[in-house]
Amino acid sequence: IVPYRMWMQFGNARIVRDNWSAMERFVARVAETRYLADAMPEATGYQWGDWLSLARYEGRPSRPEMSGFEKVRDADGKVREVPKSGTRRWWAYLGGCHAVQDAEMMAAMARAVGRDAAKYEAMADDFRADLKRTFFAADTGTLEKTFDGMQTAMLFALKLGLVEGGAKERTVAALRDSIAAEGGTLHTGFLGTAIALDTLTDNGLADLAWDLLLNRKFPGWLYSVDQGATTIWERWDCYSKETGFGGPAWAISFNHYAYGSVLAWIYKTAAGIAADPNAPGFRNVIMRPIPDRRIGFVKASYRSAAGLITSHWRYEDDRWIWEFSIPD
Repeated sequence: IVPYRMWMQFGNARIVRDNWSAMERFVARVAETRYLADAMPEATGYQWGDWLSLARYEGRPSRPEMSGFEKVRDADGKVREVPKSGTRRWWAYLGGCHAVQDAEMMAAMARAVGRDAAKYEAMADDFRADLKRTFFAADTGTLEKTFDGMQTAMLFALKLGLVEGGAKERTVAALRDSIAAEGGTLHTGFLGTAIALDTLTDNGLADLAWDLLLNRKFPGWLYSVDQGATTIWERWDCYSKETGFGGPAWAISFNHYAYGSVLAWIYKTAAGIAADPNAPGFRNVIMRPIPDRRIGFVKASYRSAAGLITSHWRYEDDRWIWEFSIPD
């Protein structure tokens, strides 16, 4: 992921060449194991899943009924926690989704450095077919009942093109219903939150993406701001004015990437400054802001590898005014 992102952002494929052999070995291992914890001794039978999600199979101490683990007693009388069967299935689905992304990134990077892209295109198709065969109902084309209402599951299904036609329409509707049922909030963890606003926007739900960004309830970005945040936290509730720290202070990060990935959406969609994935390093720039009257204006600039890009829009009465500039 890191070499791919660096290449996309700055347009220099050297990082891809330097890391090719390591990436190739890693993805070969992914193809062998399908990210299944039981097939990977190096994973010690455990995966982090959609870390810090509030949904089923993840859970938090505050929602023990959502826990993905159960207590069992060994033959010697010792009690230990083991993942539930649904939890292992959830890990397998998430791993399969990442396998698709791994292969697609490898195909794109292969084309950039003169390697065999067809090999990885076929691998991505294989991973995608395996996901659809294993986790989607044959009659409806939608996700199996195990994942009903799980926002991250639906977000990946939409992002990766795992649902089409009527199944896609039903998934979009179910995702909107799930967010509404949670009081207009996300219950995604690190994996789901990172793709949430982009995926909603790409599927005709930009209005809902804005609603989530501007939501002030827990869990949400502005909830943290209202609790005094000046950085983006690891957890939605790292701290609250009412109850203090949301766990041992030594175990809490107050400056964390995962939920901070929302800033990419703010640049790309709110401000409308996006790179063309077919021309890494902003050699082509896609300017396409989606404004929202509730915030009144956006003023953004990004000094890309190709030069300075600016975008400034504002509302004046009934007029929307947009000024922008791109590198020469």
